[in-house]
Amino acid sequence: MNNLNDLFNSEFKNLYALEKECAEIFESVQAEIEDIDLEQIAVELAKECAKQKTLLQEALQEKDINPGNTTDSVAQEMIENIKDIASQKIPQEVKDEGLLASFNRINYYRMACYENAYELAKKLGHKELKDLFYFEK
Repeated sequence: MNNLNDLFNSEFKNLYALEKECAEIFESVQAEIEDIDLEQIAVELAKECAKQKTLLQEALQEKDINPGNTTDSVAQEMIENIKDIASQKIPQEVKDEGLLASFNRINYYRMACYENAYELAKKLGHKELKDLFYFEK
């Protein structure tokens, strides 16, 4: 990475990978949740991440940036934690609360990644991408 544009491209690809990975995990753990409100959160997060993934994919194509097989190593660790909690034979109340905590953790990480991409887009003059990277808190 030699300049801000390289950093921006890296953050952009990372954000796409993050949304892809999050959409998959939020979808896959729904069957392990008993709390109706938490299940709805997982459903909504899966939809939101899938929508964002599609928007990011389109923007990457427009910018001629190939995300390749980019993965987000920080997200991978959080996703492994979610999978671990979901697979444990523990009281359901504990499982649901553990999943909620993990959902919060990864969602705040998502917000930070969007904020990073937003600031770089502003700095580099990518006005057409600022709305894509604006993550409402």
